[in-house]
Amino acid sequence: MSRPDPIVQDLEIMRAAKNYGRWILDQFRSSLGARIIECGAGIGNFTELLLDHDLVVAVDAYAPCLERLRERFAAAPQVVPVLMDIASEQFVTLAVHRPDTVVCINVLEHVEDDGKALAQMRAVLQPAGRLALLVPAFPCLYGTIDRKIGHYRRYTKRELAAKLRRAGFRIRALFYMNVVAPLGWWLNNRVLCRQEESPAQVLVFDRWIVPWLRPLEAIVTPPFGLSLIAVGEMEAPGADG
Repeated sequence: MSRPDPIVQDLEIMRAAKNYGRWILDQFRSSLGARIIECGAGIGNFTELLLDHDLVVAVDAYAPCLERLRERFAAAPQVVPVLMDIASEQFVTLAVHRPDTVVCINVLEHVEDDGKALAQMRAVLQPAGRLALLVPAFPCLYGTIDRKIGHYRRYTKRELAAKLRRAGFRIRALFYMNVVAPLGWWLNNRVLCRQEESPAQVLVFDRWIVPWLRPLEAIVTPPFGLSLIAVGEMEAPGADG
């Protein structure tokens, strides 16, 4: 019997976190346009929350994920699955779809040359286009699960801001999300050295913690968190940056 694919398995675990997924997408709702490129769509956990938009080009570099996307959204003509590396030169050919938004959720950390990937995202956008980005925060939390699922890094706020600006984005928003989870991630990754996320822990978090944590963080922006949220927009031609 073949071993479970760790990438697909992790995405399947997170598929059950419906409240958490909606919370993440709602951080960007006001910034989303009609024509979206979703970078690293995986098995479609966030794609399914974007079906009310005119177009979702669901890009992933991993063939097993793309197969899941094609099966899952076969009846959704607005979803266009594409097998492609977001850091490749071919990525800019997606400009033919005239995207006004790039969505990149828990993906940039999987890309070795993340600066190039950000530049590619900017290059593919229409004028005044926006980038909706979520990445894992705090390098000190990097551990066994990060390594197992192919993370090159976790980010500091300063590092992410600098990379966005170098890629030509003006930062409209940059803040932490999920103030509760860093302790659990540290225990699982750095102390217990687990190799995968716990489905039971994910469900407990999604059902019992997100419902009260989400409105709390809507009132008080946390000083730290498991993830960093960023919204960038294209610099106007000739801007200083």
